[in-house]
Amino acid sequence: MKECIDQKVYQAELDNLPAAFEDGSTNGGERPGGSSLAIRELSPGRHVEIRARYIGTTIAVRQAGRQLSFSIRAAEEVAEAFPQEQDLQLCVGGCPQSQRISRSPCCPGPAAAEAARALCKEMLPVEDVYFQSCVFDVVTSGDANFTMAAHGALEDARVFLPNVEKLHIFQAGAGCPSVSPSFVLLLLVLAGLWGVSWHF
Repeated sequence: MKECIDQKVYQAELDNLPAAFEDGSTNGGERPGGSSLAIRELSPGRHVEIRARYIGTTIAVRQAGRQLSFSIRAAEEVAEAFPQEQDLQLCVGGCPQSQRISRSPCCPGPAAAEAARALCKEMLPVEDVYFQSCVFDVVTSGDANFTMAAHGALEDARVFLPNVEKLHIFQAGAGCPSVSPSFVLLLLVLAGLWGVSWHF
């Protein structure tokens, strides 16, 4: 949309969640559609929202503990507009050693899983995909801050999904219906990302 906005880059890192694009601006520039791209800080250093109205896309970036998470709401046409060869990379600097999950065959015992379930249940009372992701992240990382990341993803979904009945997503085959909104692609990533960079 070069005729509408100036190209903008947003970059976030742990403990550096800026409320502006790299050039210091908070919108798409002086062109006629510049106001259709905007960034705003919802919680200083913890939650930033980028709205690209000209393509119907909203990106929420959060820091919870030592992890960055993001949620994206975009029309299917926008999400599928890039061929696989043009795949955009979000974790541009690689994940630091402290953020990597161990591949050792030894797994935490049932006590760790039950403790993680109890922690996640405090923030996420419904045992849906958000809850299950929370339990997995807490068990594999040992970091209770993942409960905040999962709760943030659920809060983003509350804002992004117009139909509250489709908010809680359950695993297929778990006895509950699987939900897949046809007009919205919602990507929720709860893994610890180190550096995030977007080009608009």
